[in-house]
Amino acid sequence: MFRNHIEKQKQILMAKTVLFSMFLILLWACSKGGPSTEISSDNSTPNTYKDSVFVNDITVEEWGVFEFKLMCSVNADSAFDVSINAVFSQGETEKKVAGFYNGNGEYLIRFMPDKLGVWSFVTSSGISKMDNQKGRFKCIPPSPGNHGPVRVIDQFHFAYADGKRFFPVGTTLYCWLMERYDETLATLKNGGINKVRFMPFPHNGNTFPPFNPWEGSVNNWDFDRPNPKFWQFIENAVRNLGERGVQADFIFFHPYESGTRKEWGLGPEQMTALQRENYLKYAVARLAAYKNVWWSMANEFDLIDKRESYWEPLAETVVANDPYNHMISIHGRPNVHYPGWDNSWVTHISIQSPNVDNIVLWRSTYQKPIVDDEYQYEGNVQNWGNLTGQEATKRAWIATINGGYVTHGESYSPYNFFWKGGTPQRFSFARVSWLSKEVLNNDSKLLPEGLTLLDNVSAKAGNDYYLYYFGEEVTSEKSFTMPEGKEYQVDVLDTWNMTVAEMDGIYSGTFTIKWPSGKYMAVRIFNSKNK
Repeated sequence: MFRNHIEKQKQILMAKTVLFSMFLILLWACSKGGPSTEISSDNSTPNTYKDSVFVNDITVEEWGVFEFKLMCSVNADSAFDVSINAVFSQGETEKKVAGFYNGNGEYLIRFMPDKLGVWSFVTSSGISKMDNQKGRFKCIPPSPGNHGPVRVIDQFHFAYADGKRFFPVGTTLYCWLMERYDETLATLKNGGINKVRFMPFPHNGNTFPPFNPWEGSVNNWDFDRPNPKFWQFIENAVRNLGERGVQADFIFFHPYESGTRKEWGLGPEQMTALQRENYLKYAVARLAAYKNVWWSMANEFDLIDKRESYWEPLAETVVANDPYNHMISIHGRPNVHYPGWDNSWVTHISIQSPNVDNIVLWRSTYQKPIVDDEYQYEGNVQNWGNLTGQEATKRAWIATINGGYVTHGESYSPYNFFWKGGTPQRFSFARVSWLSKEVLNNDSKLLPEGLTLLDNVSAKAGNDYYLYYFGEEVTSEKSFTMPEGKEYQVDVLDTWNMTVAEMDGIYSGTFTIKWPSGKYMAVRIFNSKNK
């Protein structure tokens, strides 16, 4: 009996010791900012490491995502009341990155390294428990297919950070992630579409997202408390697009939850000026470390507020909190030009216009790349969404010849691919994708640089690449004159049937090319040595 009593006392003492040890661990975790870090990249699931591994062995590829987690419970009236930042440095390079609250006492700081070698960082916070936390990791070369974020090059065009040219060919999928998520990703998997315009919040008439965007309820949201689960859902969509080589053109604000259209209470006018600013900071902190992100301040800004004075402070907030200088613009209604498009924060012109032959004029006016993000839609919706497949495809080609870029859209009601994603219903999606794969982003017949218009049917890229598009003209042959002393290969492209006929032989000087009579023909002439 005495022996049993001794064993029982031992068990009680051991249990007390375990509980006290757990208390000390939790106390240490909160005072030290947490015992673990997470490392993630576009192609992997985040993994958790202990401190010793974190200090010595962590590697992140260039333009991947480094993630540092701090665990600490803080009582606050708003997710924005607690400030947490980190300065990442390598040599003379320093980047300040804002952190964010991720729910359940977890604060995250994400960083996209853009230089090889060892990076170190130190946190700063008004909460002493999360202040002055330090660490380091090694940035290694990028994996195949990782070319980094997109930048402007040669004033009117784009390239990835590693120098590889990027020729955007987009499509509009405003609310795909809350409607036909998996089906949309399957559509994008093997296509030539490499940019998607989308919104985080639903329109009236949408299926509501699987998670509330904010704490609260419909038409009674607490805009000071974003729901981390909703934003994890958004992040997953951005990663999924990145895995398919697609740029995520993220639209912060839209007018389709305003006035008589209000169904969910998510329009920007429902927020105070401070809440709009905090929302932008939070979204940028969560998403900016993903290399495939673009920013759009608004869709049809003029339906929200026409004043430059309304939008400029919001744009400045995004730019000030984005250490990576992602592409950013603002979009208006048909042929409505934002009065501040020539301001320095605007990297490219996101216009809505059926007049794709005005791209040269817009380039001259703004001296920036032109992306016609809505040149009307193929579909059966009157006014803006009733183009034929032929007309929608033709406009994409005309924009290309003019040295600009386009975003496709399809609006066959009630399916409404442009709004809800899924599977394209008719003709132009496949043909615009083919324009991307066969001409603009064809590594086997490389477009050496962005196109510059020569006349109304032809454009040039570099010294030895020419592209002709004849549109609705019925053609069966054309004569061409190339610089003397150079040899060229010629391809005839049927842009509607999506076929390529490689002409036999090598051409120079003046020559005539023949093909079966038809509309929508194009000719590619390029130096055979560059094939």
